[in-house]
Amino acid sequence: MLDWQQLPERVNRDPEFQVASRHWTARLRLDTGDASRLLRFEEGRLVDIDTAGAESACDLFVSAPESDWEGLLAREPRPFYQDLFGAQIHHDVRLPEDPLAYAAYYPALRRLVQLMSALRHEEESG
Repeated sequence: MLDWQQLPERVNRDPEFQVASRHWTARLRLDTGDASRLLRFEEGRLVDIDTAGAESACDLFVSAPESDWEGLLAREPRPFYQDLFGAQIHHDVRLPEDPLAYAAYYPALRRLVQLMSALRHEEESG
């Protein structure tokens, strides 16, 4: 999917992410098909990424089949893959049912997906 080891550096040096994630301390689980990763943020900085299980404890999750992650991380996402909320409504992307669980840091989540997509396409370009 992408080189997860490069993601912290990319995220932590992005000015837009820094503004959107300020004061964010949380464990975010990303479920990509059968694989899960736990991203730990402290005061808005991504400090650790580790493999996890689909039921691992977290504060927030984004869960989707690999095919939907392909859509979200596409160079030019198709309609309703440009945004997690739209993908949740029209595809199999899952976020917590209570929007208050992620509303404050939704811009950070959106930017995180954009940065993941950019990193992925840089890797493909070599």
